This record gives sequence, structure tokens and C-alpha cells, in this order.
Amino acid sequence: MGSVPDVRVLEGVYQLIHYEDEDEETLIRDFSMRYGDDYMNIYSRAKELLNSLGENADSEVRRYYELLADHAVGKIRGFGDAAYALARYMGLGGDEAVLKVQFRLMGFGEDVVYELIRAGVLMHRYRGVLFVPEYLVPRLLEMSGYVTTPDVRNILGGLSDAELAVVESVAFGSKPIDWLFRAIYGVGFRELVLGIRINGFLDGSTGELVLNPVIDIQELRTILHEIKDFSARSIKRLVGPHGQYTYSRLVRCGVVYTVFGEGGRELILLCPWVLPSRRLLDYHSREDRVFIIMRRHGEEFVEIVSKHAGELPVRTGFVFIKDNEAFVYKPRAFSRSFDSFLDFLYRSNIKVNYLD
Repeated sequence: MGSVPDVRVLEGVYQLIHYEDEDEETLIRDFSMRYGDDYMNIYSRAKELLNSLGENADSEVRRYYELLADHAVGKIRGFGDAAYALARYMGLGGDEAVLKVQFRLMGFGEDVVYELIRAGVLMHRYRGVLFVPEYLVPRLLEMSGYVTTPDVRNILGGLSDAELAVVESVAFGSKPIDWLFRAIYGVGFRELVLGIRINGFLDGSTGELVLNPVIDIQELRTILHEIKDFSARSIKRLVGPHGQYTYSRLVRCGVVYTVFGEGGRELILLCPWVLPSRRLLDYHSREDRVFIIMRRHGEEFVEIVSKHAGELPVRTGFVFIKDNEAFVYKPRAFSRSFDSFLDFLYRSNIKVNYLD
């Protein structure tokens, strides 16, 4: 190239080089958003320049990276914090639907995505996939800005046990066993995810759980452990089993081994809420054990568990406690230790009912 081309045409050539979708509809829409009424003229000129440069197109455009960066940065005014968040917390692009949700969770609103496309800060690589142009990355990483950090502990304190199970799933990357989740909570995990809308924190509207990217995942995990440990200790005081209490960070429940003399030994897992993962189900699965869960069981619990009886260890029982009333699902291989455990339950002044 001899004289410096129109910076808008250079910007268009850059996107043409990096656009990888056969359908040009999304590409043309980007041009329309960036250049308004002149978009088809810019589009045609960019294609002509790209064709004339041939294999040298990428190296020729690189010569003007500073010019392109100045052009884009000059259009960011009013969206500086959003551009800062994009670079600092959002990996400089990704799935468009997820980016919209992330921006909304951070308080910017979904439409800021379109403003960043208009400014040339974001471009489509494919339909539904956005990226920050390479020439702009150093400028964005140098930017300062402000993003509100949510009060995680306060938010978690206002959630239901089912919502907490969903949060636990995204925090630890743990997937539940769907049939057991449905049995316990009365709704399938995927269905629940789609309905999750926790303002400023978590959203499942895309079908995948999207966490506010500002949230420190290690801090979230620590707080979840602390809440579960504290609540599990309260369950132990309520039920009153003998044995030393420990909190298992592996399965994220309180654990008590209770020895009943000749009555055997029972592993009691104290769960304020539970994410029924494969790891949890396999935890000491050959021992006599009972899960105490502080909620009402799903209405179809017995029916669902009976249908999947072959997938549930035979020495595993469940106790659901809500409003000083317990609902007991006995293990298929009934043991003396479970019988002894039930004696504790009766002595705790909780009304005991049986599900099977």
C-alpha cells in the first residue's frame, strides 16, 4: 500500500481476514453497525483492498495497528468500564450469548455488546462468536476501570437449598446425577438451571450456568464450605449422634462415624443441602451410611429411587428433615446400625415418618 488508506477500510480488511464463517450475514451486520449508511461502500472497498493485497494482506495491515487502535479507542468514550471488564474479567471475547449475560450480571446491560461492536472493540469471528482485534488488546489491558464486586456471602444467605446446589455445581464444576437430583428436589437439574436468575451473581438462561466473572471462584468455594460446615454442625446438634464430627471438603458434607457397640457402625452424612454427584454417591458406598438432608424430599422420590434402585448402593439410606419432621427412606440392605441410628432420631424429639 502506498498512501494510508481510510482507517475504516483497514478495519474492515482486518475483520475480513479473521472472519471464518461462510455466511457473511453477520459480517455485513458488523459493518452496518460500525459505519452506518456508508457500510456497503466500506465493505466493497475493504474486499477490493483485501483482494489486491493477496497473501500480504495480514502483514500489510499490521503496519497500521497503532492507527487502528487509536481509531477504536477514540470511540470507546462512555463504555470505558465495560471495555475494562471485557479485558480484565471476560477473556477478551467468546460466545456472544454468554458475553451478554456476563455484562448484565456486572451491571452494564446486554446492549453494551452492541455498543462495543459499533466501536470496533468487538468483532464477529463466526456467527455468535466475538473477539477483540489483536491491535486493540494492549490498549485494553492498560485501561483502568471500575466494576462492582457483589457481596457473595450476603447473596448466598438469601438462596434456597436448590439454588445453593446449583451454585455449588458451578463453583466446583460438579455435575449431579440427574435422576437423584430430581428425586430429591422434585425438578430436573437442567430445568432448574434454565430458571436460575440470581441478580448480579448467576444466570442459567442460556442453558449453561454463567457466573458473574468478577466473582473470585476460590472465595466462592471457601464461603460455600464455611456455610455448609456451620450448618452441618447444627444438624449434628439437632439429631445428636455420637461420634467425632468432621467436615469433608471432598463431598462437601459434615461426616460423623457413629459406633453402636454390637449394633455396628453407621456413617452419617450431614447435608444442609446436597448436590448428588457421582463422587458423593461413591463415597464409602460399601458401608452402612445415611444421608441427612435438611429439606422436604421430592414428591416422586420413592418412585424415582425405586426405578433406579440398581444404581443406588444397597446400604445407603436417606433422612429428610423439615419443620421438626423427618422422612426416612431405609436402605435396601437394612442393618442393625441403621436401626440403632433410628433410635437416636426418635430420641431427638423429631416426628419420624417412613417413605418405604
